[in-house]
Amino acid sequence: MMKIYTALFFLFSSSFYALDGEALSQENCASCHEDRSLNLISLSSMTYYSQTELMGVLEKGKMKLQANHLSAEQKKAIARYLTKGEGDFAIVNPIDNYCKKGLSADSLKSNSNWLSWGYDSFNSRHQINTNINSKNIERLKYKWSFGIGTQEVRAQPIVIGGVVLVSGSDTLYALDKENGCVYWEFQSEARLRNAPAIDSVNKDTLYLVDSDFNIFKINAIDGKLIWKTQIAKEYESNTSSASPLQVGNYLLVPISTYETVLAIDPTYECCKTSGGMAALDSSTGDIIWNHRVLKEAQFTKKGLITRVKKFAPSGAAVWNAPGVDIEDGRVFFGTGQSTQSPASEFSDAIISLSLKTGKKLWATQTLSGDAHNVGCEIPVIRSMTCPEEDGPDFDFGAPVIQSLDKNGNKVLFAGQKSGWVFRLNNSTGKIDWKTKVGRGGLLGGVHFGMSVDNNKLYVPISDREVGREYEAEPKPGLYALDFEEGKILWTFSLDNICKDREPLIGEGKCTVGFSAPITVAKDVLYAGTLDGRFLAHSTINGKKLWEFDTLIGYQTVNGNPAAGGSIDAAGPVVVDDWVFINSGYSQHGQMAGNAILAFSIE
Repeated sequence: MMKIYTALFFLFSSSFYALDGEALSQENCASCHEDRSLNLISLSSMTYYSQTELMGVLEKGKMKLQANHLSAEQKKAIARYLTKGEGDFAIVNPIDNYCKKGLSADSLKSNSNWLSWGYDSFNSRHQINTNINSKNIERLKYKWSFGIGTQEVRAQPIVIGGVVLVSGSDTLYALDKENGCVYWEFQSEARLRNAPAIDSVNKDTLYLVDSDFNIFKINAIDGKLIWKTQIAKEYESNTSSASPLQVGNYLLVPISTYETVLAIDPTYECCKTSGGMAALDSSTGDIIWNHRVLKEAQFTKKGLITRVKKFAPSGAAVWNAPGVDIEDGRVFFGTGQSTQSPASEFSDAIISLSLKTGKKLWATQTLSGDAHNVGCEIPVIRSMTCPEEDGPDFDFGAPVIQSLDKNGNKVLFAGQKSGWVFRLNNSTGKIDWKTKVGRGGLLGGVHFGMSVDNNKLYVPISDREVGREYEAEPKPGLYALDFEEGKILWTFSLDNICKDREPLIGEGKCTVGFSAPITVAKDVLYAGTLDGRFLAHSTINGKKLWEFDTLIGYQTVNGNPAAGGSIDAAGPVVVDDWVFINSGYSQHGQMAGNAILAFSIE
């Protein structure tokens, strides 16, 4: 065991290969990124990054701490080697694709918008202003695509009037809805992993949060900066990976952490960070309150082999966009698992805060004892890195939804990676009912988001076969549940086409299931699949009405090479006669891609 520990120590120590990019990559990156059980981006897939983007990940992004021991020249050598010079998807500045006319205030006016990640402050993902329905969905046709300089188009499009806002790497683009030409670009200071949010009152302004907690207020007409601020990071491992939400005078920013991955280093003092929610004055950028889900972590013990200090409580990251009931002054969101023992009572929980003060109103934990980090999935180091509980990692990655029951009472819906779906009382947090929909798993159950209309809750289930062996069978598919009792009304199960795809994309990258958030509009349910298909279903019975295979190459409007891949993390956006979706997601060993796709009825 000491030999293993010594080898791992050198894995995370300074490289003796000065500028040999291949050797540096093998020494510092390969042990994790080539371990298929971890479902990380493979080294070969990193050819789809540009050198600039990969350097951003190493210097400012989620690999910053792992790369701290490397010199700037060593990081450049790694980026140069992994991208093979530039990267197949390296972004091309769309100089020839700028719109001939600039935007005006009138350009942003429309009755059909998509202003935030969850469509509205309740995270309903329920678009009511559209002309597309089950009767004309067969007329929905592909119109144009935009190539983002990344292999992980994680940030969902936002639409205001005639403008589509898309982000990739560290750039936000304002595109014309009709043809994809570029009105303006805005450069952030770190990676963009989430969608912007439009001001709920002054719709000519928007808010953008990068992974380093830089917060920007931007003029939506010309892309000019209005103000910039930054939330002070307690630790370098803190980050923001979920989308903000603006309501009233409040800008809400979720707080998460990289520590669940950093824990794979046996020399890392795991773990000290806590998930949280910050509220800023949207007019000035001043911080109104900053809620830490967990109390400050304290030293608990030293590792038996490494003698590295352990700290708790830690974890409970907020991976999802918040919801707000501005009438009652409540904020609601879900939390992730604990990252070190002992597990906290506020991990794997639904939490409600006062919008005015940030004080906790109630918290409902649905699973106790869930302490887990990625080190638990690596046999040779799990004894040094994994918490005693070795929990299942059944966090709430999907936003909480608020709606009304048949009596007009406010209720909350929450879907968990365990496969359980819950309805809770908005005022007390008491669970009204729960329904087991999926089997669950590390990347299973409800992953990124449900949707709701006036009488049904729509649930996507992933249930990917990763990391562990499960006794129960997976149940990937789409499910409709009734509001009042949580009964399953209909189910749609995908056919498995992965064997046909593997000769093209490689073994192990194609999986079956619905991980991305879904969207309901009129009587149509829109959903993207892990195998790269974009589907539309009847909300009445789940019948498939329309299908588009995104796993192709595209002639983009900005001239950038683009291809589709897995649809994950970001969901469909419906406005007027238009539908937008991202295709390509390599975060967990899936199918890379970099396409923003636009569809419209003819």
